[in-house]
Amino acid sequence: MESGKAKNLTGVLLSLFIISFAGCSNDDLSPITLKGQDNTTLTIRLTDFTSENGYSFPLQGGDGSYSVKSSNDKIVTAEMISPVDLRLIPINIGETTVTITDNSRNILILNIQVDFATQDIVIRERTVTIFGEGLTENEKKAITEEQLAQIPVKVGGGYRFIFTDVVGKKGKAVIYTDTFGSDGIETTFEYKEFESIYAPDVVSHGYEVVINNEKRIFILGIYQGQSTSSYRVALMEDVTPKVQVEYPQAESVYTAQLISPRIID
Repeated sequence: MESGKAKNLTGVLLSLFIISFAGCSNDDLSPITLKGQDNTTLTIRLTDFTSENGYSFPLQGGDGSYSVKSSNDKIVTAEMISPVDLRLIPINIGETTVTITDNSRNILILNIQVDFATQDIVIRERTVTIFGEGLTENEKKAITEEQLAQIPVKVGGGYRFIFTDVVGKKGKAVIYTDTFGSDGIETTFEYKEFESIYAPDVVSHGYEVVINNEKRIFILGIYQGQSTSSYRVALMEDVTPKVQVEYPQAESVYTAQLISPRIID
């Protein structure tokens, strides 16, 4: 028969073994992370699309039995839409955290910032296209010089469109005349549908921007000028009515601002 002391010692050793074994279970698992990235700080954009569909992030690590909770459902809601897929839905502008845990007490805390959707457009080339058989070469040259001067930004400058009105697709615009990101001029804009410059029956999209109390319309189109860039999206502005005041034989005149590939955030 075992003595009382022997029984007590056996029980203590058994308890320590169980505790030690349970404590080591987390060490045998890889930590919970977002698949494909180590970053735990995320910026997501509030748009009419993302406010309904959200953002999906696959998870990895841990024991695979994930649960998730947002610290502020008025900023971001969080849910698991599959055993490994996390969905975040932006609700309002702000910051919060989302905590992911599993049954083995592994934990991942995500710092979430919700911001307005923003489009950054940098201009790399500018041209003026003129149609009018009755115009002389000198008149075409003069029109080109005048209209290039009327384009709001120079090469290297650009536009930032911040969609503060998610539903109405409008908001604040910042115009960088000389260098993108430097000395911006704030105004307002609206993203709308317009008739295409090339085909009146075709609908295009573009920006109606208030510049010096005048609404200027820049339609997204295909750049027709000579360029070494394979990215040929441009902001097009039909300036025909303005040009015809001085040059009535001008049939069609439009400016084009070739967009750098770094368009849209």
